[in-house]
Amino acid sequence: MESPFEYNKYVSGAQFIGRSNEVAHLCNLIREHKNVLIYGPAKIGKKSLVYNSLELLRHDPGDITLCDMDLFNIRCIEAFMLRYANETVSHFAATDTEWNIILQRYLPSSPYMMDKSSHRLQYTYTTKNLLNDRQIEEILSLPDKLAQEYGTHIIFYFRQFQDILLFDDPHRTFLLLEKCWKRDTHTNYIITGDRFNAMEEIFQEKKYFYHFADRIEMKPIDEKIFSDFIVKGFLKAGKVIHPEQASTIYNLVEGDPWYTQHLASICFNLTKGYVNEGIIRQATQHLINLHDFEFHSIVFSLSKYQTRMIKAALEGVVKFTSADVLDKYRLNSSANVSRLKEALTKKEIITFNEKKPATFLDPLFRLWFVNYFFAE
Repeated sequence: MESPFEYNKYVSGAQFIGRSNEVAHLCNLIREHKNVLIYGPAKIGKKSLVYNSLELLRHDPGDITLCDMDLFNIRCIEAFMLRYANETVSHFAATDTEWNIILQRYLPSSPYMMDKSSHRLQYTYTTKNLLNDRQIEEILSLPDKLAQEYGTHIIFYFRQFQDILLFDDPHRTFLLLEKCWKRDTHTNYIITGDRFNAMEEIFQEKKYFYHFADRIEMKPIDEKIFSDFIVKGFLKAGKVIHPEQASTIYNLVEGDPWYTQHLASICFNLTKGYVNEGIIRQATQHLINLHDFEFHSIVFSLSKYQTRMIKAALEGVVKFTSADVLDKYRLNSSANVSRLKEALTKKEIITFNEKKPATFLDPLFRLWFVNYFFAE
């Protein structure tokens, strides 16, 4: 029997566990036509939460149109607007004629042309024909206008939203998005991001989109729910893992759903009958080996001060600027500590908390540091 544990795509059905409260919350917000903000480290379950919630909403009365846009390879506002327009129009136009009608009626000042070969809007932009604010606002108002005309409710789902920070002028983009989206009455937004610290910078530090969206926090799935799920997965194939061992798997990767499923899957494949502690150790080694090159590459880019800061964080230091900490970990100075915190935050390795120990965003990376990089 193939492994019953799913970790290489978003999960649904019996694989989707422990998120009933989050699903109910998300569905209720959408039903109330409110905007939603979800962010956390990669593979924590954001996409699974959104898609399973939207599947439930499909059974509600009324027409819903889902626009789905990933920003992972977008690096300027012109590329953003073109994809935004194409994603929107594609749900309402099936022929070239329909595309051109929408283009002429709703985007009269835009520089877009209809490409008959791809059935998409095209725009070759140069430094001389960049979009102005009026054109951008016209494009951003498109979903709400089409939703009103066609009698539907649009849900615009964004992934990797933090990548807007990589634009030449992210401040301009955020302000324009804020201005236009706050006017919408027939369109709501689900905004998600995989870079926790970058999303914190946008929504908490710089306070863009203030009071625009309700945040749903991706808290760890309950240990007992996940442990029971692992035990039942083994039993389906006639294999046995004790609840305590399932909890060990969960705790090794701090309940991260992606790593927990993957580690359980490796244990499943390594055993013919009963799981023991040796198999869990072997499986953990396999999981770390799969990510070893990635972790080495990240550490290779770190300075000696940054690795010392990481060691201090691993050992539970909270006040990094105290004289004894500066001396013990050779962090140089208080000013250097500030720079180190900023650098490690930007690299999405650690989140620093003012009065609590720092949080490592990737639990397997943390385990790799403890067991390998800083091992005696």
